[in-house]
Amino acid sequence: MRRRDVTWLAWSLVGLSVAMFIGGISLARIMRSTVPELPYGGEAEPGNVVSSLVTILTFSVVGAIIVSRQPRNTIGWIFCSIGLLVDLSTLAGGYAEYWLESGSGSRSLAETAAWFSTWAWIPLGLVPTSFLLLLFPDGRLLSPRWRPVAWCAGLGITGFALSYALEAGPLEDFPQIVNPYGVDSPVVGILGLAAAAVAGCSMVPSAVSVIVRMRRAGSEQRQQIKWLAYGGAVVVGTILIGGVVTIWSVNASIVVMNVALLGLPVFTGIAIVKHRLY
Repeated sequence: MRRRDVTWLAWSLVGLSVAMFIGGISLARIMRSTVPELPYGGEAEPGNVVSSLVTILTFSVVGAIIVSRQPRNTIGWIFCSIGLLVDLSTLAGGYAEYWLESGSGSRSLAETAAWFSTWAWIPLGLVPTSFLLLLFPDGRLLSPRWRPVAWCAGLGITGFALSYALEAGPLEDFPQIVNPYGVDSPVVGILGLAAAAVAGCSMVPSAVSVIVRMRRAGSEQRQQIKWLAYGGAVVVGTILIGGVVTIWSVNASIVVMNVALLGLPVFTGIAIVKHRLY
């Protein structure tokens, strides 16, 4: 595929993301005054709207910039995918809210939408932190020896998301709906614990890979990696703040932690512009 076509595709994904976001918020706002109370607030809540929109635009736009300059760089496609995932979650959540109050539309589709919206946050939180460290700055692993780390990260994230998606009982985000795909088995809980451990442990060698790159890098690439380190510091610091905010408000804490993740694409974008990373 020609670079021009790839660039068009990347920016089209940005437009699609914005369109789906508007659709999800519109569905939620139709029933805003009568929608049943939800544990983490509805999609049309001001805090959720701002948080989701900023997340979508940041990941999607930075991803499109990277892809337009280096189509084969995996980091750009990961960022575009994250933006699209947040949009799908917003659209699904908005439809579920609409169905809960109005009863219009397909019940099975609404239950599936609520189910998807409940666990879709997992890749958002874990994929950028694990794979950006492994692939920065050129979108490739340091060497084939690092493939097991990437596989462990991928399997851990997938297993954790799967365990969350299969948890039996009412959905966490939509307690009025019983998980249509729930499996009442202790195996699901064991899978979740094991997968979370694998995903968490894989972040350690992912961080080590950045140190190894730093030692091998020239002066310009070291400056690029420093920007990633700044972004990581912002993410960690903001997450700690979010943990403290949880004492007063869980919803506010979620917004803070969502904002924390933006440090990764923002500082990656700065490295692109400031040091012509790609």
